[in-house]
Amino acid sequence: MPAPLTAEQRRGMLRRGGERVLGRWWRGEPGHGSALLELLLAPAEAVYRLGNMAYHGAYTRRLLPVQRARVPVISVGNLEVGGTGKTPVTRWLVEELRRRRARPAVLHGGYAEDEPRLHRAWYPDVPVIVGRDRVRSAALAAEAGADVVVLDDGFQHRRLARDLDLVLVAAESWTRRPRLLPRGPWREPPHALSRAGVVAVARWDDDDARAAHVAGEVAACAPGALVLELRLEPGGWLTAGLDAPAHPPVGPAVGVAGVAYPERFFRDVRRQGVELRDALAFPDHHEYSARELQRIRELAAGRPVVTTAKDAVKLRYARPGLDLCVLDQRVHVTGAEGLGALLDALLSPGPGQRHQRDRASGERLAGPGRNA
Repeated sequence: MPAPLTAEQRRGMLRRGGERVLGRWWRGEPGHGSALLELLLAPAEAVYRLGNMAYHGAYTRRLLPVQRARVPVISVGNLEVGGTGKTPVTRWLVEELRRRRARPAVLHGGYAEDEPRLHRAWYPDVPVIVGRDRVRSAALAAEAGADVVVLDDGFQHRRLARDLDLVLVAAESWTRRPRLLPRGPWREPPHALSRAGVVAVARWDDDDARAAHVAGEVAACAPGALVLELRLEPGGWLTAGLDAPAHPPVGPAVGVAGVAYPERFFRDVRRQGVELRDALAFPDHHEYSARELQRIRELAAGRPVVTTAKDAVKLRYARPGLDLCVLDQRVHVTGAEGLGALLDALLSPGPGQRHQRDRASGERLAGPGRNA
């Protein structure tokens, strides 16, 4: 039996419960409204909206400089803060590039430690460069031998020119009238999709009608973009090192997830036939404390601990004491042929593009300025 909860552990559970309730309100889920928070955060949202318009307007009107890398640049991004599948889609894109015999590098902004660890675990031989200055990171990638770079979460970073912007939209949370930061999770309004070359409608369920409806609205916001659909599904069980297949967990298990939408993960686990005795949800990018790890051990009591790949790169260092089972996530793209044609063209540039890159290779990196 688990040891009784201490006062500090009870406070931690209450805090996480409050965070989940606030998170549901923040994401605009039905039944979680708060007129007071709406009133308090509306002025801050208005300020953010004006600043956002000024920032992107300055780049669109070329009032702020944009620098081109020596190699093609592909950005994977979104309009929301988390929960659209950027990291697994980046993985899928890297695999597609390698299948075409390209030498990709992944650039990460460094705002969270788990995602760079995850990229390195997935492909140890691919450079993963972490830094807020994406222009400098792209130069380092080219020096390391990369012939194409992939920005994980790069749509809002305008200083580094990109050859293709792939933007993810979650079908479950799509709306034509979103709440921007800090009143809601949206970084930009839907009309920002006009900057995208590819928009992928991501979904985790079987609601084909909803996905088709969202794809139609997205196409209206991004008339020049390729619009496709992708589905994120369980991809089998892995060991804690993410480097080998594993057997499914046997018997009751404890679920642990520190992602944007932990309930999606727990739903997928149960659909695999696993009985979750306990399901512990933590905020996205959560770094586990020693007390939290001890509590997970006590709840598990020798039973399997089922978790995400993002959490596994942090929890595996807590072993021994945790029997980790990782439910992998894979990406299935509908309409991948169109995206594949864009990748082929990007990796085989015409004479004009080669000349532009030759000029870029001789340009000096910008001095102090806005980080990309």
